[in-house]
Amino acid sequence: MNATSSTRLLLVAAVTAPLIAFWSTDPQDPGQEDWVAHVNKACTSRRYGSRLAAARTVADGGDDAVSAIASYSADNGRNALPASLVDAVADSGKAGPKVSRLLWDWTMDADFYWRSSAMRGLALRAPTYRRAAADGGEAGLDPSQLDYLMSVRAENDPAWLMRTHARFGLALQGKPLEELFAMPESDPRARVRLATLLLGQGKVPPMQPLFDALADERTFLGTPWGSSLGTEANKALRRWLGDAFPKFEPGDKPAAIAALQRVVEAKTGQKITPPVARADEVPAVVGGIELLSCKVGDQFVQWTADGRVLFGIDAASSVALPAEAWQPLSQDGAAIALEKSVGVVICDSLRLCSNTAETNAKVAPASLPTPAGDWLKRLAAALENAGESRRAADLRRGLDQFRAP
Repeated sequence: MNATSSTRLLLVAAVTAPLIAFWSTDPQDPGQEDWVAHVNKACTSRRYGSRLAAARTVADGGDDAVSAIASYSADNGRNALPASLVDAVADSGKAGPKVSRLLWDWTMDADFYWRSSAMRGLALRAPTYRRAAADGGEAGLDPSQLDYLMSVRAENDPAWLMRTHARFGLALQGKPLEELFAMPESDPRARVRLATLLLGQGKVPPMQPLFDALADERTFLGTPWGSSLGTEANKALRRWLGDAFPKFEPGDKPAAIAALQRVVEAKTGQKITPPVARADEVPAVVGGIELLSCKVGDQFVQWTADGRVLFGIDAASSVALPAEAWQPLSQDGAAIALEKSVGVVICDSLRLCSNTAETNAKVAPASLPTPAGDWLKRLAAALENAGESRRAADLRRGLDQFRAP
């Protein structure tokens, strides 16, 4: 992104981000007592069903409920808002000016856990804003500002869900789908999710990513992310096809995919390449880290016993560390043992796995024990010395919030 683009984005943020501060949070405003009660229930009820029901009530309140949400955030911190409430607001369809500015404010906050959900909310409303502006009515947000924001996030945001939801918004406003699916994308989850979202809105995307997912069986440190993508793709196709979804004998996956391919090709006119079954190709992985962050993006790193370090959930690239760097790292790493759970995870998390140390620990922000943090810093230094400066910088940046104070 060039200097001019950076300046424009900063101007957009400066003009709109603080607007929530001007909204009344006085619980004595007419009806505010009820909204405050609903928001509190959505955030604090012990029963998930009660929290979910209250979240839907708040979301259905539209602009009337925004002051109560802002008040709760001011008292407890924005990240005290649960994902269920943010998702309900994002998906409610309410596009009044206060709801719109709230979603914008959430989206622009890099530290907000659920900012990708807020971006999805803006994406769903983007056509409404454009129509309102064209008709001379209250648009809620300036469509040109939103277009610019989504264009920047679609290419440059470190979080794959932010990129995906920004592209989703651009698609709903008419950007050619082929262009969106041709954008460089390092995370294999992104194109499947984008196709799933578009099918849900009645738009037919390139279907190849969904079929590729149906045959994916790859894993990362025991997590079957490939089959999870296949399940997501299957559900999206089943909802879209309805009664036309083909029937087939269970257990014969290739035949099932072939039957589905025939139906989808006939309906869309697209030519789909039969997917190749994909399984893990990385031998002898003995450890790794999974860093999930809405702020700096997800990072996936694995290593083998001989010092080969692999990057990405799909291990798409790798580097071999020299023996003199890897051997002391490997020896010291074998002595790091962590509890299964360290701290309370709400959103961002770090998982550290080591076969030699028999560790599979999930760590919350500000909870990473010093020995493990120091070892990971040494790993970043070894990567930098091996010519992987960007990977090393990404790893250090991702680790920052997890180090114990």
